[in-house]
Amino acid sequence: MKAFKLSEQLLLGCATAATQIEGGDYHSNWYEWSVKGRIQNDESTIVAADHYNRYKEDIDLMVSMHQEIYRLSIEWSRIEPKEGVWSEEGLKHYLDEIKTLNAQSIKPLLTLHHFSHPQWFEALGQWKNKKSVFYFKRFVKKVIEVLGSEVSEYCTINEPNVFANDSFIDGKYPPGDQGNTIGYFKASKHMIQAHLACYEMIHDMRKNMGFNDTKVGIALHLAYMEPFKKTPFNKMARNILDYSFHTMFLNGMIEGRFTFPLGLQGKRTKKFCDFMGINYYSRHFVHQNLNPTKLFGEVKVKDNLADEQVNDLGWEIYPKGLYHLVKENYEKYQLPIYITENGIPDAEDQKRAKFIYDHLLEVQMLIDEGIDVQRYYHWSLLDNLEWNDGYGPRFGLIEVNYDTLERHIRESGHFYAEICQSKAITEPMLQQYLKQTR
Repeated sequence: MKAFKLSEQLLLGCATAATQIEGGDYHSNWYEWSVKGRIQNDESTIVAADHYNRYKEDIDLMVSMHQEIYRLSIEWSRIEPKEGVWSEEGLKHYLDEIKTLNAQSIKPLLTLHHFSHPQWFEALGQWKNKKSVFYFKRFVKKVIEVLGSEVSEYCTINEPNVFANDSFIDGKYPPGDQGNTIGYFKASKHMIQAHLACYEMIHDMRKNMGFNDTKVGIALHLAYMEPFKKTPFNKMARNILDYSFHTMFLNGMIEGRFTFPLGLQGKRTKKFCDFMGINYYSRHFVHQNLNPTKLFGEVKVKDNLADEQVNDLGWEIYPKGLYHLVKENYEKYQLPIYITENGIPDAEDQKRAKFIYDHLLEVQMLIDEGIDVQRYYHWSLLDNLEWNDGYGPRFGLIEVNYDTLERHIRESGHFYAEICQSKAITEPMLQQYLKQTR
């Protein structure tokens, strides 16, 4: 384990999502999902980390941790709690929060859909509905009208592949429509269409406001996939899952073309992303599955991994996968790379510092090879609701006591803060934070 410097071009910060930390919203589909008892331990979205009321305190913590950038999401159901009805209070809240970030020189990257939406949208069939593109575009138009002068960078939809999979294949997310392959592809197509429409609209609206610094992209979950065993059927299953979970979305959202089974369209002359956001967590070993409702593949974890090689959710810790995925996709698309999420559930805070070290080492290796990695957003700033898994998984650099809502920066959070301040991992830092792992 060696000391190393990070490139000055690499901006460092954290990421969160509204539903996971804000609390207090009774109009979202995830509140309804919690009422139905579909979150672990019958937990609710209503309190979360109470960030909605404590955002100033949390931004002060970001300042103390030397954050340069922050990826946050806006809760659609707070802006449009009923179809076609706009909440001035909700819009003002996000405007105030973003102005507070800007005043502290923390640059926001605003995600417009991060797994949650209004219950009325859910009741209409959410992304399976052909009109979903119209509804989302109308919402985004309102957001840009109010926030467009304060925010220059946008992520339209977070992890549309995970959203579609967990809603319509695994059934862990609302509406819990397990094994609905047709629903998976319908929702995927409409989310791609929504991204393409909003990419153009956001650029046009901010240009008319007098801005020329607009950047719009996506945040796609990329898993490093390998066949579980090197058999022809496992290799085929891996390739099918890689296509339907990764390539199909990249073709659509970056190149603007719909490929089978969403459509048959040739390559277009322009790109529809100004950056490529990559959310990376783990390696997936893919085992063949003859069930089409599972997209012919089943994800497994490598056998006999040591404790230090897995996180609290049982996912493999595999930093080299980040290197391979970034390099492959940069060479293919030639877009600036933002690592929009990368983190670990680690309640005891025994593995997070090494996780950060190992992944930032891969990032710096990529930069040294000439790959344009511009951002690293650690997931997450705060402990939060890990969707259907509830509050058990602890992803935060900052620990949240859910009884008192007090915040406490973990030791790994102090480590990351020093990295953000110095743009380096020094020998004294290794001695202080990683001595036991050397």
